[in-house]
Amino acid sequence: MKNNAARFSLALALGVFAATSASAGDIALVATGAITHGGDDWQVARTGAGVPVLIHGGGRAAIGAGVLWQSDQYPLATSLLANYHVDQSAGVNGDAKFRRMPLDAMVYYTGMQALRVGVGLSYAIAPTVDVTVDHTAQTIKFDNATGKAFEVGYQVSPSLWANLRLVSTKYTPKQSGNAAAADVSHLAVNLSYVFK
Repeated sequence: MKNNAARFSLALALGVFAATSASAGDIALVATGAITHGGDDWQVARTGAGVPVLIHGGGRAAIGAGVLWQSDQYPLATSLLANYHVDQSAGVNGDAKFRRMPLDAMVYYTGMQALRVGVGLSYAIAPTVDVTVDHTAQTIKFDNATGKAFEVGYQVSPSLWANLRLVSTKYTPKQSGNAAAADVSHLAVNLSYVFK
C-alpha cells in the first residue's frame, strides 16, 4: 500500500511537470550541491553485548542534476532532480555510512523579486546503511520512501540560486531485526546552478 501511494505521488508530480512543460516557458538543465543536517540519533543495529548502534539520519552532503521549467505567463516554475545523498561518517557509536538516491519534484511560486517558495515531494530510492558491528560489516536496507519538501530560495545571480530546504521522510527497514523505522527530517542548504 505504501509503495502504491509513493508511486502515485511521484506519477502525479511527473504529470504536473509534463503538463506545465507543454505550455509556454523555458526549460533548462540544473545542477545542485547541498550540505544537510538533522535527524535524531537513529538505532540501526545492536551489538552482541546489546549496545545500540546509532546513526544521524539527516546528513551530510548531496549532489544532483535535473531540469527546471519557468513559465513565461505565470509566476510558476517546476523542477525534477535526481540526487545522491550520503553521510560517510553517520555513526554515533561505530562506523556507519548512510546513502540514498532521492528524486525530487518541486513546484515554485516565483512572483517575488529574487525570491521563490516551493513545495514538493522527495522519493528516496534504496536507502541503505553500511555499518560495522562487532568488527563485522553489515548492510541494512530500507524501503523506498516518499517525503515532503518545503524550500525557500534566493536568486544570487541570473543563473545561481541559494536555497534552504526542509525535507521530512520516514524510513522503514526491509527486514525485521535490530533496525527500527524512523522519521528522519533534515535541513539542507544548497546551491542550484541553472544552465541557460
